[in-house]
Amino acid sequence: MNPLVKSMLAWGLLSLAPGAAMAQTQPSACPPVEGPFDLLQVSPRTGCPLSAVIEITHTQTLADGTHVQTKSKMLVYRDSLGRVRFDNYAPEQQAPRFIQLFDPVEGVRYFIQPQFAVASRSKWTGPPPSWSVGSTSPSAPKPIVERLESQQMEGLLATGWRTTRTLPAGAEGNDRALTIVSEIWISSNMGITLLEKNSDPRSGDVEKQMTNLERAEPDAALFQVPADYTIQDQ
Repeated sequence: MNPLVKSMLAWGLLSLAPGAAMAQTQPSACPPVEGPFDLLQVSPRTGCPLSAVIEITHTQTLADGTHVQTKSKMLVYRDSLGRVRFDNYAPEQQAPRFIQLFDPVEGVRYFIQPQFAVASRSKWTGPPPSWSVGSTSPSAPKPIVERLESQQMEGLLATGWRTTRTLPAGAEGNDRALTIVSEIWISSNMGITLLEKNSDPRSGDVEKQMTNLERAEPDAALFQVPADYTIQDQ
């Protein structure tokens, strides 16, 4: 082979090598799914590991006009096998009040209380096979569902819906109509809810937002009950 051609081929292979290495280190693509997202904010799907924080803000206005706001959080983890863990924290607490583990591999779920070193175990077959935006009783007026313009959240393309329900006067002892608005933003690629807002004049406003999303494999130990814990079957 001509020495010049050999040199050009060698240079071309070297120039492609960094790109190939970079492609291998990128997170694997997650094929889109249409739900369900009923398992809090993360569906138990395989091949799409993640770690994130879910920030929860509850705002309520009292009868005298006083505004009360409380904040709490959850840490969420999902491994490549589809196992999901939620660490639930009370406001201002540094240790989780309780931990939930959902294991589709073994078909079980755990409710763990770290302060007592106890885990309750029960069978789990997964969330319902489908989900819907908004739900009402058969006698309630049909809600209005709007598809919102997609936007970027946590580096993902999020699809949103807004659901508006109106309870007529007298439906629950109310002397005027009540309007309840909920908004949900999901990533069908990752199978997660990135933002959820609920505004209800009866209970106030609740916002759940996913932040600090990392697409990496969590520590496998997070999905195991510690060996020194007592397991109680339900």
